[in-house]
Amino acid sequence: MDTIALAVPVVVGLELAAALGLAWLCWRLAARRDLLALRDIARAFVALGVSAVLQLFDGGDGVREIASREFGLSLSIWLYLGFMILGAAQLASNNFVTDKVRRDAVLGAVLSAVLSSGISLIAVGEPVVQDTIANALRAGGTGVACLIIARVVSRAPAPPKMLLGASVVRVALSLVTILAAVRAGVAMFQSYSQFSRAVQWQPLLTVEFLAHCALGVGLVIWILDRDWALADASIESAEHRAASDALTGLPNRTIVLDRLDMAVASAQRSGTLVGVLFIDLDDFKAVNDRHGHAAGDAVLCAVGVRLQQLLRASDTVGRIGGDEFVAISPFLRSTADLDVVVQKVRDALRTVVLHEGMSIPVDGSVGAALFPRDADASTALLAAADADLYRDKNVRRLQSRQRAEGHVRSA
Repeated sequence: MDTIALAVPVVVGLELAAALGLAWLCWRLAARRDLLALRDIARAFVALGVSAVLQLFDGGDGVREIASREFGLSLSIWLYLGFMILGAAQLASNNFVTDKVRRDAVLGAVLSAVLSSGISLIAVGEPVVQDTIANALRAGGTGVACLIIARVVSRAPAPPKMLLGASVVRVALSLVTILAAVRAGVAMFQSYSQFSRAVQWQPLLTVEFLAHCALGVGLVIWILDRDWALADASIESAEHRAASDALTGLPNRTIVLDRLDMAVASAQRSGTLVGVLFIDLDDFKAVNDRHGHAAGDAVLCAVGVRLQQLLRASDTVGRIGGDEFVAISPFLRSTADLDVVVQKVRDALRTVVLHEGMSIPVDGSVGAALFPRDADASTALLAAADADLYRDKNVRRLQSRQRAEGHVRSA
């Protein structure tokens, strides 16, 4: 019996060390990443360690000593459950847990501790019955808390990168709930048996302690995974904004030139052709002057969408400024392939854009260049396409003037 009595303090000491170690780790992570949820989980681990230590003390035979012990034990358990719920709530919604909510949770834990310890003191003269009531109340509170946590975390996102934390939380919640039910059942069985207070709760409490630690660690993993996922998404968004045109979302000049360099380098290795199209909208200034800049923006966005839908997935369409677009078509086999692409682009430009009930006719000029026929470097290739664009503009102006003169003669 002495050996067993010595083993319990050792186990509780290990539990306390584990709880405080996890609390310290959560607090450090919270300070580094500015995550309030981890601070609440750190507080929960401290309360869990205190509850483990209070299991060692009988508190004497007097009513005051028993009441103090029961209140301290109940308070530590309710604080643990409350802070764990707060940590789970912040996983689902960062905006939900305010300082007021946190103060209300602490006040609720104190009131719950007063109520549960007061109920258990009804049978202060019957140690077995008192033990039964106390364990049943704590087991019931644990079960309710687990249901709340399960409900809260069910609303938290769990993309593929966050599956580990979510899985640990769900398994730990199931285990804690089962152990709480077992503890309540053992307590009820004890009250109807001839057992005394010498019934050994420590093995069950130790397993339950480990399950609670797993629950906390799972929440920590989940929160960190979510934080990292949000950080990655923010970086990707910033990179996308830096690489994209702010209005149309198409690649900007820098990305277009980079894609053209890669396409030319790939064509040099594979012996294929690269087509570059320089696209400019006709009389775009008149659209802005006549209909306003909002209508002009709508036209640019509509043209960008049409060009994206028209070309292949391997092609690149970018806006390099104003009403100028560039399209890159790698892996062409012949000049005829480039002619097909140019004709598709011309057809796509002849359209009408609807904006706030207005029909805005759109058309554009297209210049094309082919690697390696027209140039053997990306900048020279782009310059060749730009020069061809101005030739196309001049031809279109001449044709438009001739049509106008023809109408005048016919009139």
